[in-house]
Amino acid sequence: MESSLFVLYLFFLARVYTSAFDDGVNSDHPSELSTCTEIPTEENAEVSTQTLKSSYTKGDSLVFNCQPGYVGRVSFICDGYNWKKTRNAKCSRKRCALPEDIPNGRFILVNGTEFVYGTTIKYICNKGYQMASFIDNRTCLAAGWNNHLPLCEEITCSPPVAKENIIVDGLPDNDDLLRYGHQLQFTCKSGFKLVGQKDITCGENGVWNHPSPICEEITCKVGELNTVKIVAGVRGDFPPFKPKHSLTFKCIHSDWVMKGQSSVTCREDGTWSSSYPTCLANKGCGPPPLVDFADITTLQKTYYSSGESIKYMCQSLYTLSGQSYKTCTDGMWSGSLKCLKPCIVNIEDMDARNIQQYYGKKRKMFAAHEEHITFKCQYRRQPKRYSLEFRQQCNDGVMNLPSCQ
Repeated sequence: MESSLFVLYLFFLARVYTSAFDDGVNSDHPSELSTCTEIPTEENAEVSTQTLKSSYTKGDSLVFNCQPGYVGRVSFICDGYNWKKTRNAKCSRKRCALPEDIPNGRFILVNGTEFVYGTTIKYICNKGYQMASFIDNRTCLAAGWNNHLPLCEEITCSPPVAKENIIVDGLPDNDDLLRYGHQLQFTCKSGFKLVGQKDITCGENGVWNHPSPICEEITCKVGELNTVKIVAGVRGDFPPFKPKHSLTFKCIHSDWVMKGQSSVTCREDGTWSSSYPTCLANKGCGPPPLVDFADITTLQKTYYSSGESIKYMCQSLYTLSGQSYKTCTDGMWSGSLKCLKPCIVNIEDMDARNIQQYYGKKRKMFAAHEEHITFKCQYRRQPKRYSLEFRQQCNDGVMNLPSCQ
C-alpha cells in the first residue's frame, strides 16, 4: 500500500515538472515576456485614451483614432508577446467634394493628384477676364475646402483722355465698355502731325499697350548753318516755319561754290524739301585733259573755276561711252568719258578665212562699236565644223571672224 502511494507521488511530481518546463523553462517566450510592453505607433493616428493601460496581456487591444484630416480606424491585439494589427487598415487622407467651377475661369491642381486633405487648387481666369478676388486658391482641410470662390471680372480699359486737335476712331457710341482686345485709332486735324502710336489696344491687364499719342503743329525747324546764310524767308529769331514756307541760301563767302539746292521749302510732313546746301572754297583747274579719239567743242582756257565744265565729241566712227563732258571739282577734272573704237575688216583678213561680206562685192568693211556685219563663205566653200557665227558684232575695235574651208 505504501509502495503504491510512493509511485503515485512520483507521477505527480513528474507532471508538475513537465508543466513547468512547458510554461517557461524550455519555451521560446519565457513566462516573464507573456505581456505586450511597448505601445506601437501608427502614421497619422493617435492611440485612444480609453484603451490605454499600465500593462497588456494576451487578448488586450489598442485602438488608434485618425488625426484630423484623415479617416479610418486602426486596432492592435496583444498575442501575449507582440502587437498584431487586426486588419490591414490605415488612416487615409479625407476626401473633399469636387471643387466648384467659377464663371469665366477654371481651376488647376497646385499639388497632388486627388482632391484629398492637404491638396491646394488655384483658380485662373479665362482670356479677357482678370482675378477680382484677393485670394485665388483653396485648400482641402478637415472640414472641406477653405476660402470663398474667387471672382473673375471682365477686363476693361479706361477711355483715353481727350486731347486737343486729335481725332479718335473706335470709341463706342454709347456707354459700352472698352474690353480686352479693343482697338482705337488716332489721327490729327489738318496742320498737325501725330506723335506716338496711331493704334492702341486694350491689354490683358486692363492697360492700353501704348500711351495715347498727341498731335503737334506741323513745322519745319531751322537746322545748323555752317557755310551758308539765309538771305530770304527769315522771320524774327528763327521761329518754327509752317508748310509751304521757303528759305533761300547764299554762301557766306562770295567766292565759294554752293553744292545743293539754293532754296528749300517746308513740306506737309514737317521736313524740308531737300537738305541745306553747303559751300566749298573755290579750287580751280588747269587746262582740260586730252581724251583719245575725242575733240573739245567748247572754248579752251588755261584756268577753270570749280564747277565749270567742258564738252567733248568723239571723232568720226568712234562711239561715246559715259558723259560727254568733264567738270572742274575742287581742283580736279571729274567725269567718265571714253570714245570706243570702230572695227575694220580688210579683204586680206576675209581671204585668209575664205569668207566675204554677205551683201555686195568684196571690199574693206567698217563698223562702229556694237554694229554688226554679216558674212558668208566664198564660192564653193563650206563653213568649218566649229566656225563662229556668220553675224558678228564690233566691240571697241575688235570683231571676231568666222571661217570656211
